[in-house]
Amino acid sequence: MKNILIDPANNRKIVDFRRRGFKDVLALGRYSYAQAHAPLKEHTHGDMFEICYLEEGAQSYEVEGESFTLKGGDIFVTFPHEAHGSGGTPLNRGRLYWMLIAVPAKRERFLNLPPGEGQELVSRLLSIPSRHFKGGAQLKTLLEQILKVHDECGSGLQSANIKNWMLRFLLDVLELAELHGRNAISPAIAGVLRYIEGHVEEVPPPMAELALMANLSVSRFKARFKEESGMSPGSYINLQKIELAKKYLKEGALSITEIAYQLGFSSSQYFATVFKRHTTMQPLEWRARG
Repeated sequence: MKNILIDPANNRKIVDFRRRGFKDVLALGRYSYAQAHAPLKEHTHGDMFEICYLEEGAQSYEVEGESFTLKGGDIFVTFPHEAHGSGGTPLNRGRLYWMLIAVPAKRERFLNLPPGEGQELVSRLLSIPSRHFKGGAQLKTLLEQILKVHDECGSGLQSANIKNWMLRFLLDVLELAELHGRNAISPAIAGVLRYIEGHVEEVPPPMAELALMANLSVSRFKARFKEESGMSPGSYINLQKIELAKKYLKEGALSITEIAYQLGFSSSQYFATVFKRHTTMQPLEWRARG
């Protein structure tokens, strides 16, 4: 059996499909983190490839020395034998799914497809033009359906049903890869992102003011912002503040309290709470790390 870490927890679910005799899609995992967790150590999956779908949040990845930043709604693919991890960056708050897939041998069936079609599907997945691209909301539905069917009481068609949903997911990933390539942000939301990034040291404006910048109602703005950036406006603002806080902590010129007020936090205690949520460390621990 291929060596796959199956380590479920309260906020992490991992299904090993080898127990069902699957030789193609071997595992599906999902984590839902309310705060940052330890970085993902560099590793490889041998002759398997991995498809990740980040439903919500933001996450850094490093593959063979190249860095990537994922936002909610993004798909990320690592290919066989590639060393990858989070590059020392903690696993951030959010929800992420990952699927491990074995490359079939020649003339071997893949998800019950005729050998030629199975080989064609895998070949096209392995040759997509970009490993990082925008996904679609339907992907969560498909992945949750796989998990749901797996957890139901068994029937004679349960495995066939699981493979059917897996096939639909992979076909959708392939279509999205070929249609969209790199992630795109609309001009309206891009303008708000630039405003937030240019005013990190200020108290955040009311949501209605941000919505007005995008010429949208508050409800529509919040939905569009999360759809395109992968997180709520408040989470995005805090993420930018924490990134700047790391810089100030490293420089060492300002105290923790001064940094907190410099970045518009109401108190140093609240700043420390938000900082740990995003980094797994207290500000003083981060500063001591150098």
